[in-house]
Amino acid sequence: MGILLILLSAVGFGSMALLATVAYEGGVDTATLLMLRFVIAAVLLGSLMCARGVRAPRGRALANCVGMGLAYAMMAWAYFSALHYAPSATVALVLYVYPILVALAAAALRMDRFGLAESVSLVVSSTGLCLVLGGALDGAMPGFLLALVSALCYSAYILMGSRHVGEVDAIASSATVLTVAAACYLLLTLWQGPHWPPQPRAWMATVGVAILGTAVAIAAFIAGLKRVGPTLAAVLSTLEPVVTVGLGVWFLGEQPTWAACVGGGLILVAAIGLAVARNRRAATRRGTHTDAVTPPA
Repeated sequence: MGILLILLSAVGFGSMALLATVAYEGGVDTATLLMLRFVIAAVLLGSLMCARGVRAPRGRALANCVGMGLAYAMMAWAYFSALHYAPSATVALVLYVYPILVALAAAALRMDRFGLAESVSLVVSSTGLCLVLGGALDGAMPGFLLALVSALCYSAYILMGSRHVGEVDAIASSATVLTVAAACYLLLTLWQGPHWPPQPRAWMATVGVAILGTAVAIAAFIAGLKRVGPTLAAVLSTLEPVVTVGLGVWFLGEQPTWAACVGGGLILVAAIGLAVARNRRAATRRGTHTDAVTPPA
């Protein structure tokens, strides 16, 4: 059951690029799409939190969740904006360099050491990134840069989230993070004016991003993580960009090159290897296998 929940989460996250593209084609702009995404998802997860009788974060944990919400809002804007300029496959695969960015930042901040596993992952993921981007940047450079900004913001989100692992219920912290992001996009939408989905198809895609790609994906990941542990959850979560690439080929007619496919494979191998190595090291150091894993956006 735990494996199925993690796979459901990966499919949910991986479907967002396709759903967002459909919403954009229907006349929705990025700010309105993200406002509806976060408002709907925050209401759903907030309702789940209340139904479970879980208390909202307080004190330093609340302040940390607010910071995470701001980072998550920026990450979402960069990711969904990148889809205007680059194929969904490229955006998804560039985002997946975030594990090595987290490792680099953690080492620089002296939160963790940068060892052999991190060094190998850096070389492998960098090689993969070069292959993904090779010959594919004509007119897509803004998309690549926005995807990279998304990965940087997501890395900051994970680093902030690592401060209070285990102190706050995962559903409560997720609901708080989404509420902060929803507030950001409500203000932005009020300022520039909303562009509501003019067609039922666009509404369905927008609601799909909020429910399947956010609320269900987050809840399924958290439930699955408790059953299978962080290492297997991290490995199974790499299905997300595979789903994004597959849906892009199937529904959007995207044609990734062999170099891009090989490069994407290297990025995912680097992410899997780093997740396994770091969790084993943490388990050896702490004598436990309960380290937290944060799912992609």
